[in-house]
Amino acid sequence: MIFSDTPRVRLFEAPTPLERLGRLGETLGHDALYNKRDDTISLGIGGNKLRNCEFWFGEALEQGCDLVLIAGAPASNQCRLVAAAACKTGFECRVLYAAPCPPELTGNFLLVSIMGVECIWLGAVSEEERALRTVEYAEQMKREGRRPYIAGAPIPGALGYVNAALELHAQADAKGMDIRHVVTAGSMGPTEAGLLWGSALLGGAFELHLPSVEYEREELRSRVLSIFDRISERLKITPPVGPNSLLHVYDEFLGAGYDIPTPESLSAARRLASLEGIFVENTYNGKVFAGLESLIKRKVLPSNEGVCVLHTGGLPALFAQGERFIQSTTNPLRGQANEAS
Repeated sequence: MIFSDTPRVRLFEAPTPLERLGRLGETLGHDALYNKRDDTISLGIGGNKLRNCEFWFGEALEQGCDLVLIAGAPASNQCRLVAAAACKTGFECRVLYAAPCPPELTGNFLLVSIMGVECIWLGAVSEEERALRTVEYAEQMKREGRRPYIAGAPIPGALGYVNAALELHAQADAKGMDIRHVVTAGSMGPTEAGLLWGSALLGGAFELHLPSVEYEREELRSRVLSIFDRISERLKITPPVGPNSLLHVYDEFLGAGYDIPTPESLSAARRLASLEGIFVENTYNGKVFAGLESLIKRKVLPSNEGVCVLHTGGLPALFAQGERFIQSTTNPLRGQANEAS
């Protein structure tokens, strides 16, 4: 087993569901369209970061840590899920937020607050400053006799999605699903690189398609390939297939930038909900499903080859994104709002 020497804490029951998107597939003209539902993991309202957490918390336990630190924005799914994993495993957790304290409890920050996790407000600082301040805080904790672990390192986190790639392949084989393509959000890189590495280990089981939600195409590709190489170093295994032929990166669905919805992402979110009863938020998965629709329409994803979308979760963020849907021209409440005004 490739993880036999790698510390890991089991946080949820696997595998997560693999479902056919029949009505959406019929609408888009694709008969073999599937959805890997990492959004349905029960802990913390689910999401991809829980797979990362299994390896982060494994390291924290192995290192004898007594405090887990995580940094991000109040809307961060990662902060919510690290906090949830800490609650489940009995670790004390502190969240360092790169923002002033917001006036309202909404979305992911609401859930962190309900869990009773201590929050530290750094003010409006850059990602670089946030990382520096987190390390400084960890050093302060050490001077006070604590043993902190900073969650979020890309390589142990990526191992969670190496495992997910193996899980998906085994599920598809058991169900007789010939999945040739996997589509998921292109963002920081660990989830993407883990999936890519797992596919390469399996001899190129599927091609990975990444609609970017954060970076330009070449920067995202570079991030993913760098983490891919570091996974090989960490596990001391070189996959039999190289990553380049399996990786496809797209930045045309990014729109005006990270966390800024596009008309296509709003439309895709509505279509998925109305046809399948499945919900996505607009920072990540709305753009993924918009990209999926375009790639099918352009025949980049052939109708005779199985396609699986990895739903990475993030649903609590949706409850802080109502204004985006109100402003959408396809929103049925918009006319009522105009009449009321």
